[in-house]
Amino acid sequence: MGEPRVAVVTGAASGIGRATVVALAARGDRVLGVDRDAAGLESLRAEMSGVDESVATLVADLAEPEAAAVVVEAVRRWDRIDLLALVAGIGQFGPSESVDLAEWDRVLNVNLRAPFLLARAAMPHLVRTKGCVVAVSSIAGLQGWPYSAVYAASKGGLVTMMRSLAIEYGPSGVRVNVVCPGGVDTAMTATFRTGFTVDESIRKRSTGLEGRRAQPSEIASVIAFLGSLAASFVNGAVLRVDGGAFA
Repeated sequence: MGEPRVAVVTGAASGIGRATVVALAARGDRVLGVDRDAAGLESLRAEMSGVDESVATLVADLAEPEAAAVVVEAVRRWDRIDLLALVAGIGQFGPSESVDLAEWDRVLNVNLRAPFLLARAAMPHLVRTKGCVVAVSSIAGLQGWPYSAVYAASKGGLVTMMRSLAIEYGPSGVRVNVVCPGGVDTAMTATFRTGFTVDESIRKRSTGLEGRRAQPSEIASVIAFLGSLAASFVNGAVLRVDGGAFA
């Protein structure tokens, strides 16, 4: 058996990120979970207490440009990165006329700039290990989404940015793929459904053919697959995981 694979997972305190940490640790990976939510990471450490030193956590605000270097430095304890799972993101839901410049900057900084800075910082390590990047976008980034123009712009930019990195670094042995979930039952998406009244047909756009939203673990399992050697010939892919909502 070779050396354990090492993964960095952002947005690890809750939702899809937390479920991804659990899935990767369960298969034997070493995982660094990153989030700005210190209490959420403490709860994650308590949940993962039975996996010894396989899971570490780091409190970091990825909206800060210097965070990328801090994250990569924190993985030195394991001296490698095999998977960078870019799960962290923030939502935006409301009439476009109410979006101010501060909200625009906040959404783009977290959802688009931070993934670029992290991928750039991790890339030398990923080239060395022939590793991979899996970024979580959204079906909103593939076709637009009502009352989410800024969010959709950030997620659409993430898709094309990651595909560009796949083309650039594929010859060096690095795979870069994107997962685009539909509606998922997380604390973040719950905020999309509050604040003002919208037509019910808009709410139904994010549910799959079964008329339900995904559980975080269902998205995490796809991330884990794309980040495994079983997906060794999957590169530059954009995978919809929306329960057939737009079949």
